[in-house]
Amino acid sequence: MSTELTARRILYEDADVLLVDKPPGLVSHATVDPRRDHLVAALRRLLRARDGEAGHLGLVHRLDRDTSGVVLLSRRAEHDATLGAAFAEHRIEKVYLAIVRAAGGASFPAGTIEQRAPLAPGRGPGGRTLVVRAGGKPSRTELRARLSEGELVLVEARPRTGRTHQIRVHLAELGFPILGDALYGGAEPDVKRLLLHAWCLGLPHPRTGEPLRVVAPPPRAFRSRLPGLDALEPG
Repeated sequence: MSTELTARRILYEDADVLLVDKPPGLVSHATVDPRRDHLVAALRRLLRARDGEAGHLGLVHRLDRDTSGVVLLSRRAEHDATLGAAFAEHRIEKVYLAIVRAAGGASFPAGTIEQRAPLAPGRGPGGRTLVVRAGGKPSRTELRARLSEGELVLVEARPRTGRTHQIRVHLAELGFPILGDALYGGAEPDVKRLLLHAWCLGLPHPRTGEPLRVVAPPPRAFRSRLPGLDALEPG
C-alpha cells in the first residue's frame, strides 16, 4: 500500500490552510525513527516539487497511522494557535466513516446513539485504550448507521471529544469493532486495513471566520464493500 502523496490528495488549499486526504499506513508527524516517512514530510516533498518550496506546514491535529482521510494543516505560523484552540474548544466538526460487521443476527442500534464510556488511553496491552469505571477521561461519540449490505454496516461517527482510539474503542464496546482493527477485535483475513476514514472536517476559517467544510471521498476499500456509498453525504 503506497503512502506517497499525489496532487489529487490535496482537497483544499489557500494562503492560510491546507486540507489533505491522508492515506492509511502513514503516520501524521515525525517519530523517534528519522527514517520513517510521515504526512508532513510527504506533503513537503509534494509542494517543493510543485512550487519550488513548501512554506509553513503547521500540523494542528493528527490521525492514527491506519486511519485515512482529512487532515488540516496551517499555512501561516500565526494561525497555528488559532486552529489548535478551535480543536481544543470543540469548534471543529469531525465526521468519520467506519465499516463494522453485524454478525450472528445482531443488529446495529437504530437512530443516533451516544457512547460516553470513560477512557484510559495507553493503559492496555499493545497501547490499547481501555474503558474504565474510575479514573478515565470523559469521552463522547455520536454513532449512526448510514448504510448496510448483508452483514456489513456503514457507521457515521462524530467524536465530540478527542481521546486516543476513541471511535475504535466506543464501537468495540458496543459490540461492533471496526473491520480490520486487530487491536480491538475486528481483524478479518480478507481485510487488509483499518476501515476507518476521516470523511469530513468543518471549521471556521482562521482569517475570515467563514465556515469551511471539506470532504475526503471514501477510499476504494470502502466503496468496493458498500457500492451505495458514493451517493451519501455527511449528515
